[in-house]
Amino acid sequence: MKYIDHLRELRNRILISFIFLIISFFFFFLNVDFVGKILTKPLFFLFDESSNQRMIFTALPEIFVSNLKISLFASFLVSVPFFLIQIFLFTSPALYQNEKKIIIPIMSLTPILFFGGVLFAYFFLIPVIWSFFLSFENFMDSPFPIELESKYSEYMKLTMYLLFASGLSFQFPILIIFFTKIGLFDHSFLKKNRKYFYIGILIFSALFTPPDVISQIGISIPLIIFYESSIIFIKYFFKSK
Repeated sequence: MKYIDHLRELRNRILISFIFLIISFFFFFLNVDFVGKILTKPLFFLFDESSNQRMIFTALPEIFVSNLKISLFASFLVSVPFFLIQIFLFTSPALYQNEKKIIIPIMSLTPILFFGGVLFAYFFLIPVIWSFFLSFENFMDSPFPIELESKYSEYMKLTMYLLFASGLSFQFPILIIFFTKIGLFDHSFLKKNRKYFYIGILIFSALFTPPDVISQIGISIPLIIFYESSIIFIKYFFKSK
């Protein structure tokens, strides 16, 4: 295939991906109420009374802008597998058979682990973090009541941020296995430098989570489990390498 043909194919792949993203965006924007209910459920589930299941907004365009961000976020999540397929279809003709044996499993595991991280944050991490924050309502005796009035835009921004950070963190074992496959890491290296990877995990957790210990621990624990599991996997899977 000529160089200009590669550019045309790249253009077509990008165009197809962009169209898919736009269609997904409009679909979710038209159903943004349903997506919003899903995102607010972890918080509202912690309230005893339905009257407390409310949020506020303090600027006229706040709801509209937040709904745009929610729609874009949801469309991006749905588009991740489609983007990966387009990348593989574009690069596969130039790959050798042994290279495809590396790329195909990675392409397959990437969306699975990413959505696994999103689900982990939604069903476990976020409810624990919200419970921790809500506990400060009655943390101190006060002559006046201290109650949560959650702002719609801030809540959605923080929730989507945690979902994305968790999904991104679950790519950690793929990176380890990939670097091992290309010869950058091995079982002995990972075992010997365990403490440095732990420090990196803690730094990542501190940077990509809110400034509280609960969320940082919640991200760090699965990453450490992934790291130790990767060492065991590499020890046996790459034993003959």
